[in-house]
Amino acid sequence: MKPRAKKSLGQHFLADPNYCRKIARFAGIDSQDSVVEIGSGTGHLTRVLLGMARHVTAIEFDREMVAYLQDQWPEKGINQGAPLTIVQADVLTLDWNTILGTGPVKVIGNLPYNISTRILQRMIAIKDRFHSCTVLIQKEVAQRILASPNCKDYGYFTLLMKYHFQRVAGFDISAGAFVPKPKVQSHVLKLIPRQHPQEVSDYEAFLSLLKEAFQQRRKTLWNNLKGNHDPQRLGAAFSACHMVEQARPESVTLEQYVCLSRML
Repeated sequence: MKPRAKKSLGQHFLADPNYCRKIARFAGIDSQDSVVEIGSGTGHLTRVLLGMARHVTAIEFDREMVAYLQDQWPEKGINQGAPLTIVQADVLTLDWNTILGTGPVKVIGNLPYNISTRILQRMIAIKDRFHSCTVLIQKEVAQRILASPNCKDYGYFTLLMKYHFQRVAGFDISAGAFVPKPKVQSHVLKLIPRQHPQEVSDYEAFLSLLKEAFQQRRKTLWNNLKGNHDPQRLGAAFSACHMVEQARPESVTLEQYVCLSRML
């Protein structure tokens, strides 16, 4: 019997095979690819991926779902070179070295809404190990990732994702494609690791600067930063980075934040 979705785990299973195929095509999956699927659930997307990729590693936290997946593919692991590996693990604490081979993979998944941002931040640490990361997430989170300057969704998370990834908007998925139906809209997007990001000399200081910048969105960037930085040095940095003192945090580009980080 198919297990029921658990509200505590934020489970909403994508059950429409047409959308599953559309996601796989958007991810660019082909017969030579090794794919890591995050949150396999009832296996609808897994089944599509197995028909397109060379190998699929399915990561699932829910033990009941893992047992269900193993029942769907009982040949898993019996034959050497089997196309499917099922891993019971928490993706937030997973040691990726235990499942990633020597070559880059393509990551794909329907992420639990309640931990999607945490999962995406975890992907930063292994971005040099994958070609792309295609995810189905809450549309509100997708809008934050894809936001442009001077937009209400533009903020710390936007800049963090843009610093590390090329962000590619995909398409919305209707609630009726899920079991159970979510109360929010969903969107598929792709993250491609940036090979030559604008490097900062002190990454932790850069993150701290971004957090300071958006601590109070109604204030100017200058007022958010002046408490932790020498005014004279801050003024010189603003001038060098072609910024006015009245600039709002959401109006400043990634390039300007990188410039500020270098100057401060």
